[in-house]
Amino acid sequence: MRIFRSYRQDTDEELMRRVSRNDTTAFEEIYTRYAKRMQGFFIRMLGYDIAKAEDFTQELFLKVYESRSAYEEGRTFSSWAFSMAYNLCKNEYRHREVVETHELELNYDSDSTEEPAFEKMYDRAVFENQLSISLTKLPADQLAAFTLRYNEELSVSEIARILDCPEGTVKSRLHYALRSLSQSLSMYNPIKP
Repeated sequence: MRIFRSYRQDTDEELMRRVSRNDTTAFEEIYTRYAKRMQGFFIRMLGYDIAKAEDFTQELFLKVYESRSAYEEGRTFSSWAFSMAYNLCKNEYRHREVVETHELELNYDSDSTEEPAFEKMYDRAVFENQLSISLTKLPADQLAAFTLRYNEELSVSEIARILDCPEGTVKSRLHYALRSLSQSLSMYNPIKP
C-alpha cells in the first residue's frame, strides 16, 4: 500500500484538477514546475527588477490558487497561467508613470582593455544593456509577444491564446518589435550595407 502519492508524472492539467479539489500537494508540484519560469517572465516584463519579479511570482501563484475553481478543463495550464501573468504586467504598466531604465556602469582599468577577452565581455555587456533598454521602450503588447516567443519559446498560436488576440495580431506585434529592436540596435550590426 502506497501512503504518499507522487505527482511528478501527472500533467499540469491533472494537477489543476486536483488543486481545484483543494489538494495542496498538487499545488506545490505546480509551483515547483512553474515558479522559476514565471519569475523569469516577470523579470523580463518588468524591466529586470528581480525583487518586483519575485513579488509578482508570489502574487501570480496566490491568484492561481484563489482561482483554482475557475480553471477551465481542456485549457492548457501554461496558457492560463501566462494569461494571468500577462494581465498582472498590464496592470503594472497602467500604474507605472515612468519606465525605469538601467545604465551600465563598469569600472575598469584602461590597461585591461587591451585584452581581447575583456573586449568581448565588455562588448557583450554593453549590447545586453542596450537590448534591455530597447526592450523597455517597446509597447507593452509588443514586449509581451516578444518575451513569450523568444524567451519562453511559445508558438504563435499559444501566444494568441495568452494575449487573447488573433494569430495575425501576434505576428504583427512580433514584426514591429523586431523592426524596432533592429533599428535601435543597428550600431551593433557588423555588416554595413
